Amino acid sequence: MNDRAVSLLEQYELNITRTYKGRGCILCETEEGLKILQEYHAPQQKLVLMEHLLKNVSALGLVDVDSLVPNKEGTYTVKDRDGVTYVLKDYYEGHECNPKNREELSDCIHTMALLHTGMFYPKEEALGDIARFDLKEETARHNRMLRKIRKYVRERGSKTAFEQFLLSEYDVFLKRAEAAEERICKEDFTSFYQEVEKQRSFVHGDFQYHNVLMCGQRRAVVNFERCRFDSRIGDLALFLRKIMEKYEWDMPLGEKMIQEYEAFTPLKEAERRQLFYRLSYPEKFRKIVSTYYNSNKAFQSLVYGEKLMAVCAQEEKKQNFLRKVFDDVIE
Repeated sequence: MNDRAVSLLEQYELNITRTYKGRGCILCETEEGLKILQEYHAPQQKLVLMEHLLKNVSALGLVDVDSLVPNKEGTYTVKDRDGVTYVLKDYYEGHECNPKNREELSDCIHTMALLHTGMFYPKEEALGDIARFDLKEETARHNRMLRKIRKYVRERGSKTAFEQFLLSEYDVFLKRAEAAEERICKEDFTSFYQEVEKQRSFVHGDFQYHNVLMCGQRRAVVNFERCRFDSRIGDLALFLRKIMEKYEWDMPLGEKMIQEYEAFTPLKEAERRQLFYRLSYPEKFRKIVSTYYNSNKAFQSLVYGEKLMAVCAQEEKKQNFLRKVFDDVIE
């Protein structure tokens, strides 16, 4: 263990028996169980959210979570000599969910449903100025950025092969994004959002297969730094989209995952509409475009061209999936 790790871990009341490096972290075997030391880049306010939410989930005992470990001063962050911030969390022996294993994907869906039973901010704690997620506002913001980036690409002089390909496909996806925004604006989600606010519902915010650990008969969910004030549909939509993209919008698999979630906790009609819109929006295209815009234009990776081609190739399958599962589609 290097001097930096020693100075950081000395700030905790721990009886450490062994340490070893993980991916961007240090794992610590202690008499109090396995711990993980990681850099922390989210706002300090998120630590308060995580503390309360993870205590709620842990109290139910249904799902293991990487709860924060306080240091000797009772706070949750420590800094090294360079001013880099770290947190220490509980961790668990296990392997990340394998997206190629459909049984483990089913486990993820069940784990998500169990997690959501405890993802509520305590009534006795002040929420402060934490903004609730709003699909209409989020979609409008994304579409403003898409229009800005299209203008930027159009005005570039000498265009790369990727930029030429991007422009050739841009209007199709932007049209669909704008049609989604128009449809969302016509929906009345007032009661839906009132229920989210009344329950103080939160989501993991990055519920993907690599954040679910298979630990024998137990399941653990880790990395809550992106948790947000949102309906459970936020997690379900993200997980479904990621898996469907890997399986090219496989109809039976997608239907099965939704049914498995609903077997534990049925979706209300407004939640199904939210799920439809969140899956309908061309999010993968938006992310590729955003990454391109924020990258070094002197270097265009072939990877992004391949990702864009994959999105274009899957679009018809995605529309068929939405039409079959939700009996609706945004043209």
